[in-house]
Amino acid sequence: MADRISHQMIKKITAALLTLPLVISIASCSAIDILGSEETHGGRIRSSEPSKPEHGSRGTEPTYETMEPTGTYTSETYVMTDPDFDYISSVYIYSIWYDPTEDNPVYYQVFDTEDMFAMKGVFYFSVPLNATFEARLYKDGEVLLTREVVLKDNVTAEADFSAGMEGWGTFAPGDYYVELLFEGRRVAVTNSIGVV
Repeated sequence: MADRISHQMIKKITAALLTLPLVISIASCSAIDILGSEETHGGRIRSSEPSKPEHGSRGTEPTYETMEPTGTYTSETYVMTDPDFDYISSVYIYSIWYDPTEDNPVYYQVFDTEDMFAMKGVFYFSVPLNATFEARLYKDGEVLLTREVVLKDNVTAEADFSAGMEGWGTFAPGDYYVELLFEGRRVAVTNSIGVV
């Protein structure tokens, strides 16, 4: 019997101890609600700072605090705006011919004259440049055509020559190469290709 009484007593004490946290949390929520009843609206607790318009109010937008960055961050690639010849020569990589019909790089050296309605030598640089070049197309060692090539934040200078624009239809058989000049000085030259 004494065992039964002690067992019931333990149950009552345990129940009281388990309900104690629940009672404390309900009481604290009620106290917050009572103390801040004038400062609550729509279930949200507002601060005691002067009121600011909420998002969606007429003509006002919410304000957000921002933190100042602590490091150095760049979002753009550096582009040399006024390069000189030495700089351009130092960042030049290589040149290659492009196929006139597919506009892809080619590694063969002989082209059929029927396909040569255009010639395109492309010069690659390791960094984007803002610069103006002169491209000269040579045929059998003589200057055939010249054109201006302008780079604007670009790494490729495309020396594109059109036979059709000159009224020829296609380029005649011969050996061709393109020379790229900056301020009258040679930066690079393509390898020679044959048109047959």
